[in-house]
Amino acid sequence: MSIIIKSGNSSNLASVNSNNDLQVAIGLTSSDKSGFVSITGESDSGSVTGARLVRNLEATDDYRLRVGTDQTFFNEYFPGTTINGNIWNTLVTTMTLTQASNFAILNAASSTTSGAFAQLRTWRHMPAFMSFPVYCEIDLQFSISAQNNNVVEWGLGLATGVATPTDGAFFRLLSATDLRCVINSAGTETTSGNLISYLPAPSTTNDYLIVLSEKTCEFWINDILVSVLTRISNAGATTASMNLPLFIRNYNSAATSSAQIVRVGYVNVSQGDMSTNKPWSHVMAGAGAMAYQLQTGAAAFGTSALLTNSLGTGSVVAMTNTTAALGSGLGGQFSTLPTLAVTNDGVVSSYQVPSGSNTVPGKSLYITGVKVQGAVTQALVGGPVLYAYTLAYGHTAVALNTTETNGTVKAPRRVALGFETFAATAALGVLGSATGCYMAFNSPVVVQPGEFVQVTAKNLGATASPGIITFLVAFDAYME
Repeated sequence: MSIIIKSGNSSNLASVNSNNDLQVAIGLTSSDKSGFVSITGESDSGSVTGARLVRNLEATDDYRLRVGTDQTFFNEYFPGTTINGNIWNTLVTTMTLTQASNFAILNAASSTTSGAFAQLRTWRHMPAFMSFPVYCEIDLQFSISAQNNNVVEWGLGLATGVATPTDGAFFRLLSATDLRCVINSAGTETTSGNLISYLPAPSTTNDYLIVLSEKTCEFWINDILVSVLTRISNAGATTASMNLPLFIRNYNSAATSSAQIVRVGYVNVSQGDMSTNKPWSHVMAGAGAMAYQLQTGAAAFGTSALLTNSLGTGSVVAMTNTTAALGSGLGGQFSTLPTLAVTNDGVVSSYQVPSGSNTVPGKSLYITGVKVQGAVTQALVGGPVLYAYTLAYGHTAVALNTTETNGTVKAPRRVALGFETFAATAALGVLGSATGCYMAFNSPVVVQPGEFVQVTAKNLGATASPGIITFLVAFDAYME
């Protein structure tokens, strides 16, 4: 039985070759002809926006499919009871801003007063680069249904008090029946339609994602694309600065009948499609994990070093090998009486990496370099003093003579750093060496949560008394 193939609107017949093979054209470059396949990826089905979002896949000049690699900028959460002021700027009037149960809480004291506000904003501004999207993800929860006269905004933006933001891309919960997506370019706003079906349910955490690029901004709620806004036609980019902090703001435009409390659970900002090849230490530092400041979960925040304003030599004592007699800090300024017995080790600086718990994230300390330099700050009598510096790390007790018990107790691991010497009867201002001792680690020294890291000095010279030697200790390090 034979089948004739011909055009539906003419008498043209399909042809075969001498072997009776159907002749099919190849090498066609138009999508309306057979033999051509165009590969696309569906980002969203269009169930909310009404238009299916499909993007073409892209190949390089060498016919390889282009695949982007994201780069994180900022990643933070809220364990414990103290907001990390090293990375967060907290702004309040009448409302309160606290932290509990793994949330930052805006209006924890339930203010209904007109003009009351609380804003949580990163000190860091997140850069956006042309053709590379910035992803801003925020997990958010509301205590009650949306309230008239209460406004909540969250995303990337610049806002002061209760005034309209001056730049940004963010969600805005405007009243009991009004949820919008907003892009703001130097004060001029473009808003989406009312997303009334996505009004947040009370006490339910929702995932909000903003994808900002120089032409458009996408808004997603719980992995559903709810709006796409395009930059203003005469604007240079979607926002004016394209370098914005992450913020969450809760305020009352007038007195409210009930208090809206906003809880922030987890936030992340990342750069899409562009692997910057930035060293991981730089990435961590940019996210606030530089080792020279205290980390999320601490009871108080500020510097991790013992180096306060106008710090003098204080009540000076001798070093020991069992205590942090000169003080505790991840580097800083430490002063000692140079009476350490010959061949004995003494602790110069000491720091314990915080132990991990459900309120204090267990972070590892990565050390890539250590510097030590000593100077005579009160003239020596006797000597000379010769210090052999080492880095002691990994031990689970402060004492250098801690005995290792496999799997239970760790003794210090040791790395030699170098020497400094102070001549007999050295005068005030004499340095142990012109540049001090610096040791770089191509393979980082890693100190785990709960372990100690110390700079130690062994006296290989002679004792001196009286007199004072003051050390400056610095760590090149980051937390992860």
